[in-house]
Amino acid sequence: MAFEICVKAAVGAPNVLGDCPFSQRALLTLEEKKLSYKTNLINLSSKPDWFLALNPAGKVPLLKFDEKWVPDSDVIVVLLEEKYPEPSLTYPPELASVGADIYSKFSTFLKSKDENDGTEQALLDELYALEEHLKNNVCFNQSINQ
Repeated sequence: MAFEICVKAAVGAPNVLGDCPFSQRALLTLEEKKLSYKTNLINLSSKPDWFLALNPAGKVPLLKFDEKWVPDSDVIVVLLEEKYPEPSLTYPPELASVGADIYSKFSTFLKSKDENDGTEQALLDELYALEEHLKNNVCFNQSINQ
């Protein structure tokens, strides 16, 4: 089954893929799962009537999935992952949050006026957890360890 997807066209270049990360995420999911698709590049400053008829909000990406038009890259990725689970593009839940607290730990550490309050160690623990995760879970870890 071939999909049809509407994505952002580049500003000033209607035949070139635009810089919308949401559109690119949906396209990357289709590519990684090796699913065939037809791309419609949408000029967001002059949206075609047929596109607005399908999607009155006028947002991209928009994917034709099981004869229905589905907006929102999060929804699109979940639907594709559920219907086509191989190759899996999701992290197991226990790994999904690795590194998620680095920014807040770093910010807390920078604002701290007490060097013995544990904020430095909390940041180091978070960085260590991310480093271990990357060593053990990234497909290119050979280049990291060399």
